[in-house]
Amino acid sequence: MIRTRGLLAAAVGLSTCVLIRAPHLGVHAQGGDAAIEGLVRSQEEGAMEGVVVSARRDGANFTVSVVSDAGGRYRFPATHVQPGRYAVSVRAVGYELAAPASVEVAAGTKAALDLMLRKTGDLASQLSSLEWAMSMPGATAQKDTLVYQAASCAYCHSYGRIMKSKHTAEAFVPVISRMQAYYPDGTAASNENRARAVMGSATSIANSKKNPNWGSVPKLELGQYLATVNLSGGRTTWPYELKTLPRPTGKGTRVIITQYDLPRRDTVPHDMEVDAQGTPWYSDQSKMFIGKLDPRTGVFTEYPLTPAVEGRIAGASDVIVDTQGHVWFPMTNAKSPSNFGFPTRFDPRTEQLTVYELPNNASVQFMAAARDGTVWGNAPGRGITFRIDPKTGRIDTFHAEPPANAPPGPHSYYQVQVNSKGDAYLTDFGGSYILGIDGQTGAASYWPTPTRNAFPRRGRMDSEDRLWFAEYYGDKVASFDTRTNQFREYPLPYKYTTPYTVSAPDRMGRVYASSNMSERIIRVDSKSGEVVEYQMPTEFDSKKIAIDPSTKNVTVWMANTRTARIVKVEPLD
Repeated sequence: MIRTRGLLAAAVGLSTCVLIRAPHLGVHAQGGDAAIEGLVRSQEEGAMEGVVVSARRDGANFTVSVVSDAGGRYRFPATHVQPGRYAVSVRAVGYELAAPASVEVAAGTKAALDLMLRKTGDLASQLSSLEWAMSMPGATAQKDTLVYQAASCAYCHSYGRIMKSKHTAEAFVPVISRMQAYYPDGTAASNENRARAVMGSATSIANSKKNPNWGSVPKLELGQYLATVNLSGGRTTWPYELKTLPRPTGKGTRVIITQYDLPRRDTVPHDMEVDAQGTPWYSDQSKMFIGKLDPRTGVFTEYPLTPAVEGRIAGASDVIVDTQGHVWFPMTNAKSPSNFGFPTRFDPRTEQLTVYELPNNASVQFMAAARDGTVWGNAPGRGITFRIDPKTGRIDTFHAEPPANAPPGPHSYYQVQVNSKGDAYLTDFGGSYILGIDGQTGAASYWPTPTRNAFPRRGRMDSEDRLWFAEYYGDKVASFDTRTNQFREYPLPYKYTTPYTVSAPDRMGRVYASSNMSERIIRVDSKSGEVVEYQMPTEFDSKKIAIDPSTKNVTVWMANTRTARIVKVEPLD
C-alpha cells in the first residue's frame, strides 16, 4: 500500500523551513583574495607538525580547519576565508594556546598570525576514547569487553566521562543500567553541549534494570574494573600514565576540514547522503524532520515531517538518494512498532512525501538505491529484506527469518547494499558473515569474514560491485567482491579504532572510514593499503560517509553525530 501526501504545512512552502545564512564560499573573497597563514611552535618542540588550526569568522555558522606541516607552517587558502574577524583555536593533544588568538582579515590582503603553544595543565580533558583505552591498565579481555560492544560507551560520549567519574564498583551498576536505557541511535553527548540524550521507552528502561549484563559481562564485574581506572576511592589523579596518539604527519596534514553547525544544536544527525548536485541531506534519529545544506551558501533548509505519536521516540533513519533524485529514509510511523518505521520517499521538487507501508507493519532501518530504480530496505537485526519498485508500488519480501540455510550460530543482519545485477548484500555482525540475496530467485548465500568475530558494520557498494564495510571488532577496513566472492582486509594502525563505516572509493581508489574512538577520519588506499589519518578538530562520530559526485577535487561529506554538524573533508593530495 502506498500513501502519498504533502509535507506538513506545505501550503506555506519554505517559510516553515529553518534558514541559517552564511557568506558565499566562492573562489574569491569579497574585494579580492584573502588568507591566513603562520607558524605553530612551542618551547618544548619548536616548530610543530600536525597541529589542527581552526578559524571561525564572527557571525558565521561554520568553522574551517587546516593542519600545520613539517615546518610548523599552516595556511588557510583564499577559497575558504573571507574578510572579517576570526577566532583561532587549535587541537594538539598535550598542548594548548599560550594565549587567546584572533586575527582580522581585510579584503585583498593576507593575514599573518603565528601561534605559540604551551603544555596543557589538563591532559585528561584532551584525550580521545582510544587514548584512554591505550592508557588504562588491565587485561586485554577486560578492555575488549568494554570497547567491543555494538552500542559501546563511545557510541554516545567519550570515555573521559567514565574516567573522571568517582563511582565505586557497586555504584557503577545502576549507572550502567541507566546508560542501557537511553535510545542509542538518538543520543549523542558532547562537551560542547551540542546534540542531546534521549531516554528510551518505558519497556527499555525496565529491561535495562532487569538485565544483569553489559553485553556478555556482568555489570558488577565491569564496574569492578572501571572502579580501578577512574577517580574513585578518593583519588585525585589516575594511577597510570596517560598515553597519547602521535599527531598527524606527512599526508595526514594535507587536508581542509569544514564543519557546519546544524541550526538545531540538539540535532542527532544519525545519517546523511549527498545528491548528484552535491547537496548533503541529513536526518534526525529522534525528531521528525529532515534537512539539507547548500554548500555554496551555508544555508540550511529543514522540512517538518508528520508529527510523532505522543510518547513515542520518533524520527528518520538512514538517508539515500535514488536514481531520480528522490530522497528516501525510514520514518517512524504509528502503524509500525519500531522506532525506524516505514520507507518514505521525499521529492525535493514537489516537496511531496510517499510512505510505503510494509507487510505486517514491518520496519526498515537501512536502505539502498539499486541502479534499476528499485529501492531496498532491511529490518533491523532480522533476516527480512524488502524491495520496492516506485514505478508500480510493488513490494517484494525476501527470506523471512531465519533463512533455511543459515550457518549455525547467532545472526544479526545490519546494513543492506545492492550491486549492479540487482542482488542485495547485508552485513551480518551477529555471525560475522556477508549475506547475499539473489534478486531473481531470493536464494541466500553466506560468506564468513576472514577475521572471525570481526563484526562487519556499515559501508558502500562501489561501481565495480565491491562491498566496502567496516570490521568494527576487527579494527579493519574490508571489501567483498560480489563478482568473485573474494574478501580483502586492510588492518588499521591501532587496536580499538573500531571503524564504524566506510565510503566507496574516491576517483583515486581511496576509501574513508570513521572512528569515534580515535576521533579521526581514516583514509585507506585500496591498491597499496596505505593508511592516512586525519585528526578531527572536535569530538567526532559519524555513521555514514559520502563522496561528492559533483566536485572536481575529492570532497568527502559526513554528519558529525556527536556535535550536530555537517562535515566536509577535502584532501589536498
